[in-house]
Amino acid sequence: MGNDFERALDAGVDLEQRLDWEGSLRHYESLLRRLGSESLHDSGWEARRASVEMRRGNALMVLRRMDEARAAFDESLHAAKASRDPRVLAEALTGAGVFAGSSGDTPRAERFLLDALDRFSRILGDEGRQGAGWALLNLGSLYGKTGRLDLGFVTLEKARERLHGIGNWVGVAAAWEAQAQLRRAIGDEDRWRKDLAEAVVFYDKQGMAEKADQLRIILKGKVR
Repeated sequence: MGNDFERALDAGVDLEQRLDWEGSLRHYESLLRRLGSESLHDSGWEARRASVEMRRGNALMVLRRMDEARAAFDESLHAAKASRDPRVLAEALTGAGVFAGSSGDTPRAERFLLDALDRFSRILGDEGRQGAGWALLNLGSLYGKTGRLDLGFVTLEKARERLHGIGNWVGVAAAWEAQAQLRRAIGDEDRWRKDLAEAVVFYDKQGMAEKADQLRIILKGKVR
C-alpha cells in the first residue's frame, strides 16, 4: 500500500480531529478489511495492521466500547511486535498505556507509557520527538490523576516543549487541555481557564474548529 496506506490512515485521523468518532471507526474497519485482502503478510503488513488497530482502538475507547477497544489494542501490540519496527511498537505501547489508564489500571498504564517513552527517546528525528512528546503528555495526565501533581505539571510542560519544537499543534493543545483538567480538579479556577484558553488557540491553529468550539462552550460556563 505504501503512500496510499499513509494517506488512508491520515484520512481517519482527520475524522478523529473533527470528532467524528463513528466515521473514523468505520474508516479504520474498512482499512482493516483492505489489509486482510492482501496476500503478503510480511513485517511491513504487520506494521500497518498495528497502526490501524491502534487507531481503531482509540475510536472504540472514545465511544466507550471498552471490551472491543481492549481487543483492538491487544491486536495492535501483537502486530507491532511481529513487525519488529521500533517506532510502531512504541506507538502501540502508547496506545495500550492510554487504554490502561482509561480503564483505571494506572500501574500498567505507567509501565506501558514509560516503556514507550524510552523507545521513542532512542528514535532520531521528528518521529521520535513527536512520539516522546505524546508519551510524556499521557504520563503527565496520569501523574496528575494519581495525585502526583508536581510531577504531572512538570511532565506536561516537557511534553509541550517537545511538541511545540516540531510544530505538533494538536499535541500542544492536548497538553494544555490536560493541564487545565488537572488545575480544575484541584479547584484552581483562574489558571484552569487560562490553560484551556491556550488549548483553544492551538486547536484553532491546527484547524480543529469543532474541538476548539467545544472548549469555548466550557469556558463560557455552558457545560460543567
